[in-house]
Amino acid sequence: MDPEDLKKILEQALWNGGDFADVFVEHRIRRQITVDQRKMEELHWGIEQGIGVRVVRGESTGYAYADEMDVRSGLQAAQAARAVVTQPHPQRISVTPEYRSYDRGLLTPKIPLETLPEDRRVEVVRRAEEAAYAYDDHVLNVRVSYSEDLRRFQILTSEGVLTGDEQPVIYFTVQVLAQRGDRRHLGRKRVSIKGGFELFDQFSPEDVAREAAREAVTMLDAQDAPAGEFPVVLEKGWGGVLFHEAIGHGLEGDTVAEGSSFYTGKLGQKVGSELVTLLDDATLPHARGSYNVDDEGTPSQKTVLIERGVLVAYMTDIRSAKKLGLPRTGNGRRESYRYPPLVRMSNTYILAGETPPEEIIRATKYGIYCKSFSGGQVDPTSGTFTFTVREAYLIENGELTVPVRGATLIGNGPEVLKTIDMVGSDWDYGPGTCGKGQWVPVTTGQPTLRIGKITVGGRA
Repeated sequence: MDPEDLKKILEQALWNGGDFADVFVEHRIRRQITVDQRKMEELHWGIEQGIGVRVVRGESTGYAYADEMDVRSGLQAAQAARAVVTQPHPQRISVTPEYRSYDRGLLTPKIPLETLPEDRRVEVVRRAEEAAYAYDDHVLNVRVSYSEDLRRFQILTSEGVLTGDEQPVIYFTVQVLAQRGDRRHLGRKRVSIKGGFELFDQFSPEDVAREAAREAVTMLDAQDAPAGEFPVVLEKGWGGVLFHEAIGHGLEGDTVAEGSSFYTGKLGQKVGSELVTLLDDATLPHARGSYNVDDEGTPSQKTVLIERGVLVAYMTDIRSAKKLGLPRTGNGRRESYRYPPLVRMSNTYILAGETPPEEIIRATKYGIYCKSFSGGQVDPTSGTFTFTVREAYLIENGELTVPVRGATLIGNGPEVLKTIDMVGSDWDYGPGTCGKGQWVPVTTGQPTLRIGKITVGGRA
């Protein structure tokens, strides 16, 4: 929209005064292609656009949105938002927009999505499907999902910042169900990129499919997992979801400011093993959780949260930074124009250490090797969690032996952080989608690492 039109909407929002306000304009094109049991289940294309207006005064926030992208609709949303925070003595505020570009090429695609013929998208889905079925006779069913979102937004704030971003993202998922006798296992592999169709130069559809099929077939031979307290080794990459859930949410500034986080008031204190350095970094090129500018107009940053076991920072948005008296870290994110921004993680990961990953396994006499998780529950106030392991192996006398099923990790995030006693020299990350009343794309990452002792719930 024209900056002058955005200015009119913002000044309407601030007609009765306020501490802060912004106008968020979004346009996005979504595609979804899904095949299941060799049938095209979904082939969807759509456009979504609208305006969100926020007004903040003290502890009160007014938010309203319009599903039309024009000045009249924006003015109506502004009037609705300001009505929530009206003050007794109106004070009209004028804003002078100043355009700022924060585009550092983090998300620039090599093969732009808008130039792509539709049959190319369908082709990669079908290639993955065929590769999965061809992997093994025990493959019973294959589901392949291709999701694409080309998001563009503008934002004007009462601080005069006028900026925006373009965020193309692909999310490709293959699920394979294998069966032998009465045993079944659902394997899964996901890849994603904030960028273009070059994703499939990095990850071929066949390789993604075969990895999902490998898990499904391998786990048919799994034994029941043992129960007890012993070491657990997490494989590099998506295992970082445990720390995203059990640690990361407790470091988001809104929960810290509310006093509902275990980490409230603990800046400068030792909260974990000195082997652990945890970051949130929205500047990783093409990572699913990356962006040039957050949804409040703050440039993306690389923030060290825990350094060698010491808590050194929280993630903040504009409101939580003000409440805590801390710098803004560019973590204000929203699902769409229909939602006000919240403090959210982007790409959250643990830095690699110095120990070769194979040495971590050799140093473990008995334990569980966790390759992937299927979900869990976390209490963000205390960090207590339960996570179900989807693919795991027994470690016996320093070697990986048999696959095990039904393993559940039960523990407390802050305590687990202190018991990490080996950190590998490798590193990887995996894509996901994080829910906190709203859904946003994220990644989590880590090297291979060992938790010295944790409770494992098993069937054996």
